[in-house]
Amino acid sequence: MSHPVRVLGIGADGLSSLSTSARAELDAATFIAGGRRHLELIGPRAAETLVVRDNMATLVDRLARRRDDERCVVLASGDPLFYGIGHRLLEQLGHRSIVIEPVVSSMQLAFARAGLAWHEATIASIHGRPLAKTLLPLLGDHRIGLFTHDGTSPAAVATFFLEHGLEDYDAWVCERLGAVDEKVSACRLRELTRRVFDDLNVLILQRGPEVSPLVLDGPAAGLDDGYFAQPDAGPVLLTHADVRAIVLSRFRELPEGPIWDIGAGLGGVAIELARAFRTREVLAVERSPRQASFLALNRARFGTYNLRLVAGEAPEALDGEEPPAGVFLGGSAGRLTDILALVMRRLIPLGKLVANFVCLENLTETLAVLKHAGWPTQLSQIMISHDQVLGGLTSLVPQRPVWVLRSTRPFDANSASGPP
Repeated sequence: MSHPVRVLGIGADGLSSLSTSARAELDAATFIAGGRRHLELIGPRAAETLVVRDNMATLVDRLARRRDDERCVVLASGDPLFYGIGHRLLEQLGHRSIVIEPVVSSMQLAFARAGLAWHEATIASIHGRPLAKTLLPLLGDHRIGLFTHDGTSPAAVATFFLEHGLEDYDAWVCERLGAVDEKVSACRLRELTRRVFDDLNVLILQRGPEVSPLVLDGPAAGLDDGYFAQPDAGPVLLTHADVRAIVLSRFRELPEGPIWDIGAGLGGVAIELARAFRTREVLAVERSPRQASFLALNRARFGTYNLRLVAGEAPEALDGEEPPAGVFLGGSAGRLTDILALVMRRLIPLGKLVANFVCLENLTETLAVLKHAGWPTQLSQIMISHDQVLGGLTSLVPQRPVWVLRSTRPFDANSASGPP
């Protein structure tokens, strides 16, 4: 029977971080694998070595073919099961073939150096992972620990948070933890955008205790209108709760990608979309600075920081943005033809267009464009009445009817031929 593979965690201080038994396993090893930095930490060895880069398949194959008399060691940073190589090896080789011995992870050391408890922190890694997809669910969290990719990662993270309206974070960047030249830098989030650090770093972010988003239990859709910040006078551009619930139901079976809300107003639909799709970015396009200011208040009120406010007028305001998987059209400000042309060009195959209309002319134009392009449609008319006391009795007062139109871009990329 072959010896199990020993997966040893190692710190930046090298051999001194290993236990006596781990050192004995390393000394007896006939095959040693690890990152270049890990191999440098243990010094030259007579054993066969393999530098681990993007060659996991080669490593797994080599370990699976090991002879019974071979003693194989894989080196990893800190705890190999904490965003490390240990999980992959267990999956590929089975738990009976693997023995894992961790050391204190750099994340544990980082929180210790910052003087912060980490039992309630959100921990994630952007090492080799898409930045936006990893960070979107973390936006607004009270305390975050991040394994980074390189020395530019703290600046990239800070920029992403700032783009989504978050400035109120303290940051700690902990470099080369456990080594004799370790360094801990504390600063505000915006300061990170101008700095580059050692490639070996861990990032901690913390918001102040005064930040307390509105936490609501219950269904994700149909928040009461009264929860939204609204102007005391002038137009209130807020899709009502009953209609919002129906609009959100039309975004089922959405492919991967961001969602656009064009003509977002106070952010009623955009906020509900951001709550329902936490791992996606929602772009709320609003041309009115006054409405946009309330939209920003509502984003903070509900803690939906995966919502990014795009100030300006569509379609120009969306130049250069990633093609959307879903589009909600709540208002066109007289530019319906231009906006529809944009949607026909940019919406990804099988993406959803959902639009609200209160005027027949806009609905008719949109239906004609979609029919010409061969996009299937689903149309509903929503008529809501709310109770009102009349002479001590209850009556129902009808609201203005709303048409909700849903369309799916066919998979055939040639189907988006634009307005007739």
